[in-house]
Amino acid sequence: MIPDAPGGLRQLRISDQIARHVTAHIQEGGLRPGDPLPSESELARRFGVSRPAVREAMNALAGRGLVAIASGRPPSVLSLQEDPFSALVGHGLATRQVTAVQALEVRRGLEEQAAALAAAQRTAADVAAFEALLARLPGVVGDVAGFAALDIAFHRQVAEASRNPLMAALMAGMVEVVLHSSRSGLRHARDAAEWQEILSLHQQIATAIVAGRAEAARAAMAAHFDSALRRLQRE
Repeated sequence: MIPDAPGGLRQLRISDQIARHVTAHIQEGGLRPGDPLPSESELARRFGVSRPAVREAMNALAGRGLVAIASGRPPSVLSLQEDPFSALVGHGLATRQVTAVQALEVRRGLEEQAAALAAAQRTAADVAAFEALLARLPGVVGDVAGFAALDIAFHRQVAEASRNPLMAALMAGMVEVVLHSSRSGLRHARDAAEWQEILSLHQQIATAIVAGRAEAARAAMAAHFDSALRRLQRE
């Protein structure tokens, strides 16, 4: 039996209904990033509503990372954006609903798969990017801020090399998480031997990806997260 709704059911706001129709138009029309949408005045005419209601709907869709709005031009479909996911993760960490370890667990699931995909999908440009990163990493061993910055670039490159745009967008949305966990973990590196282990694990991941060895890349990424988790748990 469906329970009663306290206070009765409320109708959706006009702007919410417009947003739903526009979202359906994007999905059912097979629109791609950059494709234009009807103008504010045209949408108002089609729906028989005011332009402010349309404007409110489009601003809401822009806030969700679905459409781009520019003055003097009609709205357009936006490519995948990391901002909504980044806001979600950042809010979770800031309000202590999510711990650094929990964020690391999510990253682990994504990045082990990303490493395997990268090994299968990497291009010559990806290989060159990994080689450039590997050349720079030894120079920042022992430098928490310096290594953390390159660590972000390294993990984003893994996601990019996976050739999965959703993986790349999710990873981009976790930049602050990566930076936070990287700095925290690196600060807990006890000695030169641990720093060497951290460097070696990055080298193993990149080497496996460049060589096209998917399972070796996955295993190396898993070992990297095992190492990072041990250091984070010292807090």
